Amino acid sequence: MTRQVSDKLIWQGESYYLEESPGLPKEHDGLRVRPPDQFPANDLELSFTQSTACYRGYTATWVVIEDKLYLDTILGNRLLAERPLFADWVSRRLLAPAKPLGKHINIRFTPENIEYLQLTVDKGVVTDYAIGKGKEEAPYVSKR
Repeated sequence: MTRQVSDKLIWQGESYYLEESPGLPKEHDGLRVRPPDQFPANDLELSFTQSTACYRGYTATWVVIEDKLYLDTILGNRLLAERPLFADWVSRRLLAPAKPLGKHINIRFTPENIEYLQLTVDKGVVTDYAIGKGKEEAPYVSKR
């Protein structure tokens, strides 16, 4: 499978690239489907979201503001009705390399020797975070 384009996360003023997208709900008042006629053929950035490197059909920027996760921008098959949009549908652990390694992790690195930022999100609220080596749950550096 082709490596997928990463969504961006802005946390404590720093940019990270998520291992997996938090995902979007099928229906939400703050999101709507982009009509097919709104995909200009000469817009390379927008057309990239329709390639095999982006099966989900969009790329997004997420931001944490006062311990809440928001969808800030989206490019692709969805449009934001309001910005930023509180991501109350997200309840999961978000994982991102903590060292700036670019958008894609070089294949020579293994998950065990990369330091990861881990955010625990419950209904859009960041409840814990940790920074540690490997993808397994790291000891939390902060309990809220």
